Amino acid sequence: APDPHMTARRLIPLLSLLLAAATGAAAGPGCRDAGLVLINGRIATLDAGGRLVEALAARDGKVVAVGGNEEVSACAGDGTQVIDLGGKTVLPGLIDVHTHALDWAKGILQGEIDAGFPEVRSIADLVRRVGERVAATKPGEWITGSGWDDAKLAERRYVTRQDLDPISPANPVYLVHVSGHLAVANGAALRQAGITRDTKEPPGGVIEHDRRGDPTGILKDAAMDLMTARLPPEPPDLAERAATLASEKAVEVGLTTIHDILRTPADRAGYQRAHERGGLKARVQMVPVVGSLAEASQLVQTGLHTGFGDEELKLGAVKMFADGGMGARTIAIYPPGVEGEPDNLGLLIWKPEEMRKAHRMLAAAGWQLTTHAIGDRAIDQVLDSYAAAIKALDLRDPRFRIVHCGISTPAIQKRLRERGVMVDGDPPFVYWIGSWFRKYGAERVRWSYPGRSYLENGIVAGGGSDVSVTPISPWWGIWAGVTRRELISGEVLAPEERLTVPQVLALYTRNGALIGREERIKGSLEPGKLADFIVVDRNVFGVPVDELKDVQVLQTFVGGRRVYAKP
Repeated sequence: APDPHMTARRLIPLLSLLLAAATGAAAGPGCRDAGLVLINGRIATLDAGGRLVEALAARDGKVVAVGGNEEVSACAGDGTQVIDLGGKTVLPGLIDVHTHALDWAKGILQGEIDAGFPEVRSIADLVRRVGERVAATKPGEWITGSGWDDAKLAERRYVTRQDLDPISPANPVYLVHVSGHLAVANGAALRQAGITRDTKEPPGGVIEHDRRGDPTGILKDAAMDLMTARLPPEPPDLAERAATLASEKAVEVGLTTIHDILRTPADRAGYQRAHERGGLKARVQMVPVVGSLAEASQLVQTGLHTGFGDEELKLGAVKMFADGGMGARTIAIYPPGVEGEPDNLGLLIWKPEEMRKAHRMLAAAGWQLTTHAIGDRAIDQVLDSYAAAIKALDLRDPRFRIVHCGISTPAIQKRLRERGVMVDGDPPFVYWIGSWFRKYGAERVRWSYPGRSYLENGIVAGGGSDVSVTPISPWWGIWAGVTRRELISGEVLAPEERLTVPQVLALYTRNGALIGREERIKGSLEPGKLADFIVVDRNVFGVPVDELKDVQVLQTFVGGRRVYAKP
């Protein structure tokens, strides 16, 4: 029988950019009367040969020629827009395979408190911000915010209700941690949700208590649902406005495609309305979340599945959660436990038999699967479930994915390769949240969010921001993938896992296209593929490494149409 996983493996690019300009025999009769021609550029095609060319022609939203100035200029007609790049560097449009962009944009539009680093560096800073908002808010109204990170607070501990209650006695306050896997609620919010010392923890969730048995205000994973169910309803047009804003923010930093995790049908409807009204500048794959067998069944009964839509807006994979988050100390790991908590081996969100039923049901209906798993115990559970679905359904090229795949040991990587499972990776995590890795011991630090070993072991990994866990700009991930420097200490974590610039760019282009089942139309600049590309302000292949995080996008083109120009 043919190996069901060879297809993905054969497509893994071994990129090595040839820094001498090469003209390809790409221009011909088929490129006449191009709508757009770029000349005098440093255009990195990121094709299989890694060619660097001077010119590109596009028509009807697709690339029709790449090569030298003279031959590609022949594609121009009377109505062609010709852009002289003046030596500027052009790259294929970048792809972020894992975002919460809509939720992030909603927070901006609703004026949530920004509790993130570097604006907030201590609990005192956060309390002051909450106090300022209380002073401007009517008693009884909710105050929400997000982004606080105990690892970056001077006190190096969680915020609690005891910190918040003195300055917010009459307003319920709910502040989500940067990880998205825990939050703090003040006393007024706990009362609104009916959470007391006697409240039972929901499956897959934690209600933290102090020594006296009273809630501290810290809610983890599924326990957060007890609070979010009490939050005020969103304005009916919020999702549409957030979809528009998210796409605008994406193209500003060079993202021409994002995969966005959407928890509700209303969120998907918001994207659809924005699309219908021409509000989307970036291409979007919508990723619905399934949290139970009942929800999996409901999604299957819609009759829709991965790929439904068009090149601008479509359904992507379906997402499930296998465990919690590093910052919440709820990732499912094998012994030893978390530093200082030897018995804490994290949470498994699904019972193994129910996960298998859900995965098989969804895959049989045509859904690509992507499952959040950070701890090695959770990753093994997901891989067991995927293997069962692949065997039962005789799948030949499923391209199942694991989101984060945080503690990716050699044993885990062997299983990923054998099953052809892809990774929705997070290069910027090493910088922004690398300090969390140490809570799990030195050996786990070595195998947390690897880079080079994936390439060496033939595993397809993409690049994701997980915004708002890290900024939406992919340049943080490109820089961090090369340097692997951690924010707090400046230490280089697992230097063996550092990648070259071309290798990291492959995560955000060719590999992102493979993961999204779009390699025929995206990921490189070649005739026949979409004319999605960006113009940047420096030669990313030749600048000092530390400049990579500072790269500015000058122009972004989607389908040959300029959707962003830096003021």
